[in-house]
Amino acid sequence: MASILPRLNSPARRYAALSSLALLAACGCSRSTHNSPAAGAETTAEAFVSGKPAAPVAIINGEPAPVPDIPMGDPATIRRILAEGKNRNHVMQHLTYICTKIGPRLTGSSAAEQANHWTADQFRSWGLTNVDLFRWGEIPLRFDRGPSTGKLVTKRERRGEGEQAQPEYQTLRDLEITTLAWTGGTSGPVRGPVVRIPETDDEFEKVKDQLRGAWVLLKGTPVTGRAGLRVVGASMSDRALARYAIQTGKPLTELGVSTEDEERTANMEDLVKEQRRLIEAGVAGFISSSRDERVWTGAFRRWRELDPACPPRDVEVSVRLSDYDYMNSRLADGEKIEAEFDLKNTFTAGPIPVYDTVAEIPGTDRPDEYVIVSAHLDSWNGPGSMGTTDNGTGSSVTLEAARLLMAAGAKPRRTIKFILWTGEEQGLLGSREWVKQHEALWPKISACFVDDGGTNYEGGLKCTDAMAPMLAAATAPVNNQFFDSKDGKPLNVNIQPGGERFNQSGGSDHASFIAKGIPGFFWDEVGRAEYGYGWHTQHDKLDLAIPEYLQQSSTCAAITAYNLACAPDLLPRFPMDQDGGGDDRPRRRRREQ
Repeated sequence: MASILPRLNSPARRYAALSSLALLAACGCSRSTHNSPAAGAETTAEAFVSGKPAAPVAIINGEPAPVPDIPMGDPATIRRILAEGKNRNHVMQHLTYICTKIGPRLTGSSAAEQANHWTADQFRSWGLTNVDLFRWGEIPLRFDRGPSTGKLVTKRERRGEGEQAQPEYQTLRDLEITTLAWTGGTSGPVRGPVVRIPETDDEFEKVKDQLRGAWVLLKGTPVTGRAGLRVVGASMSDRALARYAIQTGKPLTELGVSTEDEERTANMEDLVKEQRRLIEAGVAGFISSSRDERVWTGAFRRWRELDPACPPRDVEVSVRLSDYDYMNSRLADGEKIEAEFDLKNTFTAGPIPVYDTVAEIPGTDRPDEYVIVSAHLDSWNGPGSMGTTDNGTGSSVTLEAARLLMAAGAKPRRTIKFILWTGEEQGLLGSREWVKQHEALWPKISACFVDDGGTNYEGGLKCTDAMAPMLAAATAPVNNQFFDSKDGKPLNVNIQPGGERFNQSGGSDHASFIAKGIPGFFWDEVGRAEYGYGWHTQHDKLDLAIPEYLQQSSTCAAITAYNLACAPDLLPRFPMDQDGGGDDRPRRRRREQ
């Protein structure tokens, strides 16, 4: 193959040769009628003019190409999946329930467990088998976030005739806020003056009498390069760790700060000193700033090692940059303002079990071989977020793919597993443990697909040259079936072979499979949605969802899995001597932050 492909100039020609070689390798397979143009069928361009049905077409590196003649699923079943997916799709119903009835689903929270049980019930109601909550571990402390609010107020005195002056508080500004998961909240509304953090001993002496009951406005976190909101979250985590060291009396080394990193150790020791004198002065808590209008939610760094009897109690609230600038400007002008926060952060002592939701459509004649359709069910739970695009959308797509296959009466040769992971946001915990405990299945898993790219549509797959013919044949029935409601463009699936290397973007649960040599795919999601707007922020609400994209994705996931489950062979493996293979370290997202 290597001697032929370099001489082909266009992707389509190169792919045609690739397909031919794949067919030679699959000699003995019967012709797949659903992948071949029917008598009288037209090309996509001709069909656009005449209005007649278009012949199936593959998309390879952005160009139309012939569909490889590889046996796949039953054509009548595929037509039924398409009809159900286009005309009676339920993906938005699933998503609406997840986002509005269950809400954001932090790993280990009550809502996450509720989501596990609800999704298992859905799978059962559609007739799937071996529905189970796979217990991948337990955590020492459950964290649930109730309704949380923040506002800035100013005090004025109202005096009636002959009456004593009464203080009256006027709301200046409602704040959009978050706190780190697994950190302290308030016992009801807590109001206090906003005071800038003193940065020197002299400044501290000048304001120390104003600190009791005050909300301390921290200095903004400098952000350089592409680090974005992650730097803000890391700074919050460092301060929370320093305060926890003060609260517990534990040395920083016991909390994971290595003495080998001298610069970090010194910085953390400085933080402990700074935070200690403020805490001892009796402050109500701390206010820090995002770097734009998104308020990014993360977690206390050592959350899995917390003592259930001693959760972090000190409070730090992160606000939008505009809210921070408003406070900073008022204070610079010498005005007095107060902040009021009501943060219903609650802890439940564990151990708390944590689960993945698993279900199956059993294979007919190769039930011990598998295709996996998956997404992560957990989300961050910052105030305002519903966990929609990260990753209620992928979870709903996975649910609907299962429902579509059952509604169409699909009988795949291989078993199709549907898995909704948790612990993804904390380091792919649920998928890594599932893979670890199912080592016997590794050679029998054809592929694991992960939908974790937000509300855009399943627009492509990066793969090796050897995988491309099967993936092109599997996805071809979806092409030119769904269209963007804004510009009318087809929502097609672009197969992107890249030689022998198996390069995948996205630091999601597919990486747990890649680390063991199993083809794990992060759907290349395409469309007009701006993923970074909602990602881990207060904006991740139901109104971000784009229905036609999710309808395409659920149908695409169903058809792709069904076709691969009916193919003659498992997908080819990839060389393990490459980045992303051979270890189980999570690979982080490469996304706009």
